[in-house]
Amino acid sequence: MSDIQAAVSRAKALARAAGRPVFAKLRPRIETIAFDRIKPELDALHADIAALRHDTEEATKDLDGHVKWLYDEQRRLAPHLAALEARVAAFERPGSVARLAERLEYASDEADEVRAEHARIRARLAAISKYEERLARLEEGLAARPEASS
Repeated sequence: MSDIQAAVSRAKALARAAGRPVFAKLRPRIETIAFDRIKPELDALHADIAALRHDTEEATKDLDGHVKWLYDEQRRLAPHLAALEARVAAFERPGSVARLAERLEYASDEADEVRAEHARIRARLAAISKYEERLARLEEGLAARPEASS
């Protein structure tokens, strides 16, 4: 069996040696034919990538606008929230409610209303914070993609 395997190996080596010049002449033609056949598919893929890139840029612009709006809203609401927190903190301290109620002329049901509004504002700011964190993660993900830098 080893004589047959040796003969096959020698025949393969001779065929490779004899075929090298022929393949060297045929290789550019084969590559040209292969490229011509693949070119329409490559063009279609390039067009798809360009469309996706355009869509991504539009979505990023929209998100940027939303983030700026949310940031402005948060800046606008911050002083109001600070004032409400100070008022609620005064109501939460025992003994100071009567003095504060006399000074601000708040009734107990108004204090409850202020507490409820304070809770609503905290919930809104928490939602805004979560939304901003999510947007930041999405922006980091887009920036990390190699296509985004091209």
